Amino acid sequence: MPQLQEIRPNLWICEISSASVQVRTVLVRGEKRAVVWDSLTRPGDTAPLVETLAGKPYYVVYSHGDWDHVWGIAGLTVGRLGVIGHEDCLRRFGDDVPRTLQRMRMAERGKWETVRLVPPNIVFTSRLSLDLGGLTLDLHHIPGHTADSIVGWIPEWGVLLGGDAIETPLPVVNNAHLLEGWLAALESWQQLDFLERSIPSHGSLEGRESLDQTVAYLRALAGDRQFNLPRKLDDFYRETHQKNLIVVDGGLVLHE
Repeated sequence: MPQLQEIRPNLWICEISSASVQVRTVLVRGEKRAVVWDSLTRPGDTAPLVETLAGKPYYVVYSHGDWDHVWGIAGLTVGRLGVIGHEDCLRRFGDDVPRTLQRMRMAERGKWETVRLVPPNIVFTSRLSLDLGGLTLDLHHIPGHTADSIVGWIPEWGVLLGGDAIETPLPVVNNAHLLEGWLAALESWQQLDFLERSIPSHGSLEGRESLDQTVAYLRALAGDRQFNLPRKLDDFYRETHQKNLIVVDGGLVLHE
């Protein structure tokens, strides 16, 4: 069972690692209510979150509709206030999200049978603010990795929840046409002196490293192609980098 790690008072992360994916969720707890940021891959992954919530009412927020962020939702039913996502995330639940589940169930029989898809029932277009009681979570749409990608800003703590809009050692670029806006949005976050920590769903937890490294990579991808890639890069990210070059150079759209 995955374990929760409290990285500051009332802020936990929970990570799972397997042969196919490494991903984390974040639990933010205010005085009145809490937020679970993404639900991991299967309902059983969320048990430590439910224990820590201890009956406190909470929202679930989808950073975007990719499978490793939304398939654990069936384990988060007690006391849920609502499931929040961008309006394009809701659209995906009628499109690629169920198709991906069907494909993976056929490929790995028995592994994904407990997964139950729950689309967001609270949607927004550009920004939504959640009052958690003494704490605020501002949700901002940043299309880039996917059209429905969002980030979460906790101004009282200077913490940015990045989803897959921020990733180290490098992000996945699926749509060349979203790159410019994605980069500009992250650069605006980077200019905030009081932003102390960025927390991606995949990658570094050290201060602002994940934000700064993502911005540097996207700048290079959009500009002179001078990359400072880590010397030791695993196969997934090596292949991702090559795919990103093809997507941007070809002006491609692989995933909306």
